[in-house]
Amino acid sequence: MSDPSSGIREWDPDSAGTRQSVPGTQLIGKAFRLIDLIGEAPGLVSTAELSAATGWPKATLYRILAALIAQGFIRFDPVAQGYTLGYRFLELAQNVWTAPDLAAIASTELQRLRDMTGETAYLAVLHEGAVLSLGKFESPHDVRSAARLGMRKPLHCTSQGKAILAFLPEEEVDRLLARAPLERFTPQTITDPDHLRVQLRIVRSRGYAIEDQEILIGNRCVGAPVLDAAGRPVAAISVAGPIYRLTKERVEQLGPEIALAARNIGLALRSMPMKPALPRTASHAHPAEAQPAFYGAHPVWDASHARLLWADRLAPCLYMTGEPRTAPFRLEPFEPIDGVALAPGGEALLVMGARLVKLGEGGHVSEIAAPELVGTQALATDPQGGIWAAVQHGDDTRIARLNEDGSLQTGWTLRGNVGALAWSRDGQRLFAADAQRGTIHRIERNAPSPRLVTRILRVSGEPRSLAVDAEDRLWVGLFDGWSVAKLTEEGDVESLLPLPVPRPTGLAFEARTGGAMYVTTARIGLARDVLENAPLSGRLLIAHPGKAGAIAFSEGVA
Repeated sequence: MSDPSSGIREWDPDSAGTRQSVPGTQLIGKAFRLIDLIGEAPGLVSTAELSAATGWPKATLYRILAALIAQGFIRFDPVAQGYTLGYRFLELAQNVWTAPDLAAIASTELQRLRDMTGETAYLAVLHEGAVLSLGKFESPHDVRSAARLGMRKPLHCTSQGKAILAFLPEEEVDRLLARAPLERFTPQTITDPDHLRVQLRIVRSRGYAIEDQEILIGNRCVGAPVLDAAGRPVAAISVAGPIYRLTKERVEQLGPEIALAARNIGLALRSMPMKPALPRTASHAHPAEAQPAFYGAHPVWDASHARLLWADRLAPCLYMTGEPRTAPFRLEPFEPIDGVALAPGGEALLVMGARLVKLGEGGHVSEIAAPELVGTQALATDPQGGIWAAVQHGDDTRIARLNEDGSLQTGWTLRGNVGALAWSRDGQRLFAADAQRGTIHRIERNAPSPRLVTRILRVSGEPRSLAVDAEDRLWVGLFDGWSVAKLTEEGDVESLLPLPVPRPTGLAFEARTGGAMYVTTARIGLARDVLENAPLSGRLLIAHPGKAGAIAFSEGVA
């Protein structure tokens, strides 16, 4: 058996657009060479720089430059004594897209995929035996797939390329694969045409293609073809990201969504209205607490003391984070902390199994038996100071107001396992999230039953935490989705906040307008490679909402 690592050439994005010359066209090739040099430069390019880069005689260089200037393809700045691209390119650029505008039509679906996954979404077309990148919506994460527009990539080792090949006629596939030997870029690259054809049949059957570190180690991608009315691929779309976020399980979940988005683009090629782009969010996160928790949870803002209460559910330990430090309180007997709230008197109120525990000033602890609270998944305090609990009973969740004696009043019952609650600022609406079903319900205070607000796709993450900001906007933490999302009134994603960790578990806002948002996170259950790429897992993160939905992170108190 041959060594799969032999004959590997590392993929070089910078050389991906290199074109081969055509015999008998040297002068034309030189003209395009100058256009490339001038167009790729960040500023003006001098004659000396062009001469050094090409090595041509000055007479040849000046003759070609003069011809390009005469045709409007480059222009000379007599003050700065340098060349730049001419305005003729602006005129021609208007005709790059065939009608209808493929890039504009695809942008709505690409943006939706980016917002749904938090990863970069791409559009590409088949061009000269390769896939050429035409459009993208970049992931807001610092570590992301960021292939530049105009880059050409091989067909055999990209999800877009395989998606296109799978839907081409066999004779055309044979012609494309016979152009040159299939080059190996990683040990996972498929270089046997027969093996590739077997995979293409699978792609055609399920409607999407997966590229698993076949062109770049550490990167994974899933793509699908955009088909015309005759079923011929006119383009392909994809979502790509690092393997520790785009896991194999997540890719399999994402595949049908990519295929659906590609079908929507194909159907809309005749005409499709544009949607406004979503606000971008900053991508820098810093911890507010130095020590990681196993499973950080239940953050509650204590306005009277200007501090945050939150728990390591499994330690179990309650933290009080404020100026100038964080004070931990370990509770015995050891039992998971199922919920945290502020009692009317300002004490910290904890649910631990069948116990209702109060932690007062000076660390004074008192508790009462509360058997009705067994199965508590979340607590939430309404603006009037009432504490509400979500308690699971079998396949249902009871949501009701908590009495001082630990009993529950009459409330609502939801099918499923509600694990997060959040009240609106006016106290008239309660939001409830079921992570397993991916649903978020809205409960009007005087309504007999809840109403579904939105359903979060599993590939986006599980809605395990909710919070309402000072402007009465709902935010949801997406567990295993590496992000927090701000929702519209209709339940759509308005903006996405990328996180440096996969598992946000709790959200809390300071009461004042523009106050910080705190995010508790978990590290338990994460694979070693994920922890290596997300070392802040388990830490308390702090964010400061900026203008127009933008988010900026800063160091918090510790």
